[in-house]
Amino acid sequence: MARKRDPRRDEAREIWLKSDGKKLLKEIAEELGVSDSQIRKWKSIDKWTEELKGNVTNGKSNVTNRGGAPPGNKNAEGNRGNSRAAAPVGNKNALKTGEYETIFADYLSEEEKGIYQSITEDPFFVLSEEIRLLKIRQRRMMKRIADTEAGLTEKETEQLFELRGRKTLVESKKSGQKIQVEVPDLVLTETKEHSFRRIDDVLSIEDALTRVSAQLTKAIKQLNELSLSGRKVTLMEEQKRKMTFEADILENKAAKLVLKQGEQSKVQGLIDIGQALIGPIEEAEENDTDESVEIID
Repeated sequence: MARKRDPRRDEAREIWLKSDGKKLLKEIAEELGVSDSQIRKWKSIDKWTEELKGNVTNGKSNVTNRGGAPPGNKNAEGNRGNSRAAAPVGNKNALKTGEYETIFADYLSEEEKGIYQSITEDPFFVLSEEIRLLKIRQRRMMKRIADTEAGLTEKETEQLFELRGRKTLVESKKSGQKIQVEVPDLVLTETKEHSFRRIDDVLSIEDALTRVSAQLTKAIKQLNELSLSGRKVTLMEEQKRKMTFEADILENKAAKLVLKQGEQSKVQGLIDIGQALIGPIEEAEENDTDESVEIID
């Protein structure tokens, strides 16, 4: 036979929920005369915290309440919402690094506006300018390497100071006589000189130079490909003009050929009319007759 449910279990839950979870379990245990561990056990099994948050499963149902309006609810009927909602124009709430910032003319300085208006979309010009800038940057970095290597060996001086007592005469305020006292003084006791090579600086500049050289090579390659592409387009246009010219010639020849065939048909018609009037021409006469027919323009 199952043991009867302790009524204090539900009472403890009600006390804790009414306090919005602020009342200590120890106080509830003392109030109901049970142990702290029993209260904690009931709290865990009955899921007091979930019930306080309003996300507890109904004990009389096998489906969890997932929130939202019940089926058939028409509270939002006719409200299409705003699928195109967005922040006002110029809003920069989500701007963090500026990497994907949209540029607006209102935010540009006069110098930036001049630069923006002078930008050309010609790919040849853009790549050519990029190559020139990379070449200048490459030269500057090579000069830095040379300057660094020229003064590669540097000296570093290390000095050691110690606090030592120094005896001096001081006039006594009470007796007015001069007495000898020891006054602490910072004294230079040791000097060291070290020589070292600035090889790290050279390696750092050379590493950056390698990246700049790679960018320069890529830009030159793109410019070369763009130049070849332009030449291909020019060649294709020339071939197109040549094919058009040849097509015009063939069309003219075909027109002349059709004209001659029409004239021949007219001559053949006259011959047929003549045969009908004077009779068929004998074979011998046909042999003596010139087979070619002269076409008179």
